[in-house]
Amino acid sequence: MSMKVLVAGDADGNMAALFKKIEAVNKKSGPFEMVLCVGSFFGPGNLGWQDYKTGRCKVPLPVYILGPNSPDEVGCYPDLEGSELCENVIYLGRQGSFTTNEGLKIAYLSGTQSKDPLMAKEYNNSLQNIQSLESSLRWDDSRYVGVDILLTSDWPKGISNKGNSAPVRDLEVGSPLVSRLALLSRPRYHFCGLLGEHYERTPYRNHQTGAEQARHITRFIALSKVGNKEKKKWLYAFNITPLKNMERAELVAQPNGITDIPFLPEHIEIQGEKKQQFFYDMNAKMEDESKGKKRKHDGDDGPRKVPSGPCWFCLSSPEVEKHLIVSVGEHSYLAMAKGALCSDHLMILPIGHHQCSVSLPEEVTEEMNKFKSALRKMYKKTGKVPVFFERNFKTQHLQTQVVPVMKEDATVVKKQFLDQAASREIDLNEIPSHVPVSQLAVQGSPYFFVETPNKEKLFGRINKGFPLQFGREVLCCPDLLDMEDRADWKSCQLSKEEETEQTKEVRKTFAPFDFTLE
Repeated sequence: MSMKVLVAGDADGNMAALFKKIEAVNKKSGPFEMVLCVGSFFGPGNLGWQDYKTGRCKVPLPVYILGPNSPDEVGCYPDLEGSELCENVIYLGRQGSFTTNEGLKIAYLSGTQSKDPLMAKEYNNSLQNIQSLESSLRWDDSRYVGVDILLTSDWPKGISNKGNSAPVRDLEVGSPLVSRLALLSRPRYHFCGLLGEHYERTPYRNHQTGAEQARHITRFIALSKVGNKEKKKWLYAFNITPLKNMERAELVAQPNGITDIPFLPEHIEIQGEKKQQFFYDMNAKMEDESKGKKRKHDGDDGPRKVPSGPCWFCLSSPEVEKHLIVSVGEHSYLAMAKGALCSDHLMILPIGHHQCSVSLPEEVTEEMNKFKSALRKMYKKTGKVPVFFERNFKTQHLQTQVVPVMKEDATVVKKQFLDQAASREIDLNEIPSHVPVSQLAVQGSPYFFVETPNKEKLFGRINKGFPLQFGREVLCCPDLLDMEDRADWKSCQLSKEEETEQTKEVRKTFAPFDFTLE
């Protein structure tokens, strides 16, 4: 499925002009799914920003921004690891990647390259950021294909080599780190800003002709500053189909006029670093090493996460109650809930030890989503729809609770959660449906998340005094399950024999929808 996306250059504090233009373009040519901003979002004055922070003015679309590029911008970010700055404006973080619900994979790197890695400031990036991205994207895996979009503030060094001339001297002002990131991550689109110039490079291929299997091409686009007097292009609109949804022949099609990869060894060389081999033979070793190996399971390809104490939910743990397990995939599993609200109250859990959604590898997230889809089909047969919720608070292993409600009550779920949260002064707000939790939650910080039957998403950061049974209490209310006496799971426990029988029944019901049996 094709998506419509907008990308903007440096707002530089000119938010009113940015949002006004976005609203006009969206009305005329939309609807667009999101706006991605490169370069500096904040600048001198930041006129009108307070109106958006307080909610007096509304941001028309979900807007994703990068981090600070100078000391003056740092104070505008309450949390440099990533956060929602106001409704519909989300700061992505220092570096990372995320996949939208539609499957679009976006990688990003904030800040400018530090000239001296040992003296890097809060607005700089360094080799450590690239290494962190490598561990999350896993481009050293022979199965790695690439990302759909790469966002950076810095230009890559050497980007104009072999291509059309650029309006800046990228060999002097470009970043070797960004060049290396572009080379290794293989984006289909790479956007940057910061230098006030618009430049669309001739597309380049990501393989060596005749020596490597064909790969997709990269389109590099630099955007100017929002509302610049010279009328240089600062807003880019395009349609894109996520690479994971494309046929290989379509993905690797090579249009006329493309060039070879622009980057040379000297473009990606970092001062003081031991020289490494990054070009064309980089996959050979990985392919040799992968021959004859079994397919990896969650946790096999890196340091294994170990719980601080006994974990009741790690599948390899002796504490796990195996008689409650309904289905087991490669990275996650489905189990009956202990002290269930109803006979088809389930949980989706990762096999390996992961505390929350924020820390999940992509393949685990994808499989857990497959369980969600299968459960929706199962409940549909009985006139029900599922509510998914996660409480990342006083737990050490991720548990996605799955509680069905009657289909006719689906529209009530969001209202009940928001109303009850408001009455208890709990932070809970609706977020855009395509925004992953990992883009709002900060690693290590507690949160509560709900996905309603209509796929509306509610998210809130947990403060001291949060009621542990909040999710159950809302679902037990008279307007939904009408079983307020079952809000506490301890009062709903069954004997092991009863649990075993109940699990057997759910296994039978789930079997026609169980993708792990295919």
